[in-house]
Amino acid sequence: MKKTILILIVPLLLLNIFSLRGQTIELNGFTGYQLGGKARLYDGDFEIDNAQNYGGKIAVGIVPDLMIEISYMRADTRGRLIPVSGEISDYLDFSSNYIQLGGLQQIDLGRAAPFITAGIGVSVWAPKTSTVDTKTQFSGILGGGLKLWLTDAVGIRLQGTMLMPMVFNGFGFGCGIGTGGANCGSNLYTRVTPFQGEFSGGLIFRFSPN
Repeated sequence: MKKTILILIVPLLLLNIFSLRGQTIELNGFTGYQLGGKARLYDGDFEIDNAQNYGGKIAVGIVPDLMIEISYMRADTRGRLIPVSGEISDYLDFSSNYIQLGGLQQIDLGRAAPFITAGIGVSVWAPKTSTVDTKTQFSGILGGGLKLWLTDAVGIRLQGTMLMPMVFNGFGFGCGIGTGGANCGSNLYTRVTPFQGEFSGGLIFRFSPN
């Protein structure tokens, strides 16, 4: 939890410093569809359901067409272990939370601005049960999209992003096979990097010093 708070505070302080210099600031709220993906474990695969996601982004201009950006993305989903042998586990409800700091490079075409973005931060996997611990791990993102400006200050941002947890300790929940069959919550650990993806869109607001 302390690491997560630190990851949140430091980027916000940086954004506050940049804002004092009169830089352009963009705020974006979004919702979309997140592809769950699959974590390959020693005893089988932990399959994550697709789900709706939502979140927000704050971007501050550094130089023309280059911005620093902090983002938060959440999806409430569930998953289960598909073992190599034995019974399939019950579903485990949890939320996936991506907190990222990165950069955005765009091409200004007037009312349209295609862009690419990359970032690094943490992923927080939070089970909706007190019997399984929340896990935090480093992660990265890589994506691209399009900004469509309806006015000089209001527009629509469309994007697709690849989500990449860097270390996956037994899906962070410890899914495995014991004497009682497949289950989640045991102490099985492995190093796996599942890839997730998301497609989303929402309103974007631009605040410019000019």
